[in-house]
Amino acid sequence: MQHFFTNRFEGVSEAPFASLNLGLHVNDTALHVNQNRARVKAKLGVPKLVFMDQVHGDRVVQIHSGDELPVCDAMITNVSNIALAVMVADCIPILYYDEVHQAIGVAHAGRAGTLLQVGQKCARAMTEHFGTRLQELKIWMGPSIRSCCYEVGYEATQGLESFLHVKNGNYFLDLQNANLEAFLAMGIPREHISLSEVCTCCDHAYFSYRRDKITGRFAGVIAL
Repeated sequence: MQHFFTNRFEGVSEAPFASLNLGLHVNDTALHVNQNRARVKAKLGVPKLVFMDQVHGDRVVQIHSGDELPVCDAMITNVSNIALAVMVADCIPILYYDEVHQAIGVAHAGRAGTLLQVGQKCARAMTEHFGTRLQELKIWMGPSIRSCCYEVGYEATQGLESFLHVKNGNYFLDLQNANLEAFLAMGIPREHISLSEVCTCCDHAYFSYRRDKITGRFAGVIAL
């Protein structure tokens, strides 16, 4: 198994998508995006790299061939030489690995996905399809916007009140701990969960929609 989170460097896209933009939906030149995706695939050394058409939902799709173009926000597979990718520019990219049953997954957890429990649903899908035991599952939560920068209106705090910070009358959400606590409640050991301390809005090494509005997408990728 191999996995990593890309940053915004070592690609061919031009500003404001400079340079390793992996999103085809942000009005970047498609040729550049496909070249960037090819670079990531070459780094992984796999023949297939699957991206989702992400819609801030909770649908989980099992990947069989690597030729799928799924509309979903989570994917799972137990097929080797197929890499799964989750694109973000502030949302949390989540990667999953079951070493015992040799299965992997990815999930896209923004505010909407967190409320819909897409992270937990991806883990449960692995238990249902591959026999994954939650106490053996390993999870990586990559760079994402953190509570220092994730200011929202009061209406956006509904359902996430336990992970709300109020500073000078303004509301800031902590999606990282919302997902972390949800995974712990499922029985996934804390030592099996890696949580990035990087805030994408603060760190210019990553694309951030909140910071830049017109920008690219980086990705978490994993392959058997």
